[in-house]
Amino acid sequence: MPSVSVIIVSYNVRHYVEQCLNSVLRSVPDAQLIVVDNSSMDGSVDYLRQRFPDVQVIANEENLGFGRANNMALALAQGRYVLFLNPDTVVAEKTIPRCIEYMDTRPETGAVGVRMMYADGCFAPESRRSLPTPSVAFWHMTGLGRLFPESRVFARYHLTYENPDEECPIDVVSGAYMFVRKSVLDVTGGFDERFFMYGEDIDLSYRIINAGYSNVYLPVPIIHYKGESTVKTSYRYAKVFYDAMLIFFDKHFRRSAWFITPLVWLVVGIRKIGTFIRENLFRRRRAGTGNRTGCLFLGSEDSFRKAAALIEKSAVLAAPGFVRCGDSVPSGLKLDEIETVVFDTGIFRYDTILEWIYNMYGSGRRITVGFYSPDTGRLITDIEVL
Repeated sequence: MPSVSVIIVSYNVRHYVEQCLNSVLRSVPDAQLIVVDNSSMDGSVDYLRQRFPDVQVIANEENLGFGRANNMALALAQGRYVLFLNPDTVVAEKTIPRCIEYMDTRPETGAVGVRMMYADGCFAPESRRSLPTPSVAFWHMTGLGRLFPESRVFARYHLTYENPDEECPIDVVSGAYMFVRKSVLDVTGGFDERFFMYGEDIDLSYRIINAGYSNVYLPVPIIHYKGESTVKTSYRYAKVFYDAMLIFFDKHFRRSAWFITPLVWLVVGIRKIGTFIRENLFRRRRAGTGNRTGCLFLGSEDSFRKAAALIEKSAVLAAPGFVRCGDSVPSGLKLDEIETVVFDTGIFRYDTILEWIYNMYGSGRRITVGFYSPDTGRLITDIEVL
């Protein structure tokens, strides 16, 4: 029996899935790996079956949504733990073993979440969340949580008053990395399939707590590109996201908080429209810059030559500088003109890369990380696959 079954739902992101699987295999080589493809149009199914013959690939003929697709794989899971993992993630070598070790010694813990960060090392606030009760959700959607991040009243949604480098109890474990005890899932069941996408992780986390277990945040790292397969500028994205909040409210709180239902619908409606407008304005600003970013490559000379040929085709990255190095990041790197550092994953451990980028962000230096794999011959950033 494998220690953990890793379930990934994919939609038109075959090279991100490939990178994700390679990082998982470094972390737990004996994991049961299941990919559910929701009718991708980029050749994902054939590509993944050829590249990873030991991975179980389920090919759906239509997009069944996140929860339903995960439940299909859950029925095949054999591990004592199940990891629901987004395809646009990179897992450090130590991350999954640390979760297994933690859960093995704490039978009262039902699910574990981890320190997610974006490609520039910024801590992802959705790594730790409280249950979005009407009051918690209201303070969050009105923006007071952002204005008063140290407040234990206004900032409960993302628990921003907690230290991201310390373990702490949480209510909600993000579906981007949701590490769950299989015996608990046997009691609670999987995801509620009424949620097409978004919100199902909140619902399952709540059911785990109601079953008598605790959920915990561990400060072990992953990178989450955050929605490579989602078109966030569409109105449908905003609608699906906030409609999921309404489904959750209706399922768990409508009877006990019926008197604020009209207010909840009003605030959600305003946020839905505001999200659509903000995402579209952001994309226009970003697309209109037209600037190519300074780039530095760390790794072997052979990998650099191949990566540099890819970068020549990039719409974002400028011609790279090069530092030949071993498996540690050299001190005293000159990064004055650098915005992206590309790491040779044939040389560096993901542990090293993820901790370096997190520490860089913590020091106030904003740098985006890229990954070049000599095995696949591809260079991946949060914006491009080359």
